[in-house]
Amino acid sequence: MTALERGVSTVRPDRRARGDRAFGLGLVAPTLLVTPVLLAYPLVSSFWYSLHSVRLGGRRSTFVGFDNYAAVLGDPLFVPALVRTVLFAAMVTVLTVALGLGFALVLDGDFHGRTLLRGLMILPWSLSQTTLALTIGWIFNSTFGPLNGLLSDLGLIDGYVTWFRDGRTVLAIVALGIVWSLVPFATLLFLGALQTVPQDLIKAARVDGAGPLRRFQLVVLPHIRETVLIVTVLAALNGFLVFAPIYVLTGGGPGTETTLLAWWGFRTGFRDLQLGQAAAIFYVLTVLVVLTSVVTVFALGRRRDP
Repeated sequence: MTALERGVSTVRPDRRARGDRAFGLGLVAPTLLVTPVLLAYPLVSSFWYSLHSVRLGGRRSTFVGFDNYAAVLGDPLFVPALVRTVLFAAMVTVLTVALGLGFALVLDGDFHGRTLLRGLMILPWSLSQTTLALTIGWIFNSTFGPLNGLLSDLGLIDGYVTWFRDGRTVLAIVALGIVWSLVPFATLLFLGALQTVPQDLIKAARVDGAGPLRRFQLVVLPHIRETVLIVTVLAALNGFLVFAPIYVLTGGGPGTETTLLAWWGFRTGFRDLQLGQAAAIFYVLTVLVVLTSVVTVFALGRRRDP
């Protein structure tokens, strides 16, 4: 190979890489420009409210500094609501990632009806949160819900169970409903990522004697790491910000056993009419979401040297 040919062979990939980066930046540029504009006013105005004593419908506001944050952090409801929110989001995240990846591995196989099953998988994701909550309420209704009837017919229960009597049971039911709605989207993302895994590497690992788990760990997982990161962050966000199912099914009850931070902020603002403290609650939730996202990106997004 001549010097000119060597020069061309090294320059062209560099130019192609720069062109790909420029094309990618061009695709995301509208989002990068529009999103900060859309978020700027809500973030600034809500932070302004969190530093003032404001009542819903009131015309006057008094600057109180960080008193609203001190009131929120010192409220007896804060720590239990924070713990419930973190545990709820963790349950939603772990189940969504595990089930989504498991279903994707199954649908990535070659079997009859695979295309139809892939299409049906998207149906739960298309439901709104309110519709999802109403469906959950109907299934677990203690009087005429189909679940109690099925379990009774099978002889697994003697009498109908009041599913919404215990707060922990209710949160587990709501978490399963959220997971059911998120798993189809996670499955599609994982399925798309699995299509990019080089089959030659999988075949080579099989020839070397690597079993299914070993091939998944050494070949598949490194190629879908970024997708695992995206699904984890999205599932965590949905877990932290869940509101409609709590609003429709429990209203934070029984007592305060299903009061999560998002519901507590809504109740403080629209029932107690304390906009300043409600804004402070949501800013605490925002900080929690940001910290979780940063930790997740750091833990899953960094590349490990071979």
